[in-house]
Amino acid sequence: MSENSAHSNISAATPEGIGDDSSGYDPTSDTYHTRFDGGSNTVVVAIVEAVAAVTNREPTALSPLYDTVDPEALTDLVTAARDQPIDVTIAYEGCHVTVSSDGSVVVEPPEN
Repeated sequence: MSENSAHSNISAATPEGIGDDSSGYDPTSDTYHTRFDGGSNTVVVAIVEAVAAVTNREPTALSPLYDTVDPEALTDLVTAARDQPIDVTIAYEGCHVTVSSDGSVVVEPPEN
């Protein structure tokens, strides 16, 4: 099975203390949470900035996201209107990144 997969009916819950419009680290799950809104914080920007924060690197130091996934297809998939929510999980820069149609991005840091 590929590390890149799509899951429906699974929702990445926003941890307590992290509001709908904020980003932050959740120590209970050892994950970093952020959101995209389709405006200035697009899906791609949210992913790259979150992974950069988790890996303690500059966004420009990361490999291009398009080397991992087609950014346009991913954006279309998670922003399209649908009856059921959808989550897409990819491996990027050693992290597991889950992007949800509810506008959330959850990054699990690389295992040491």
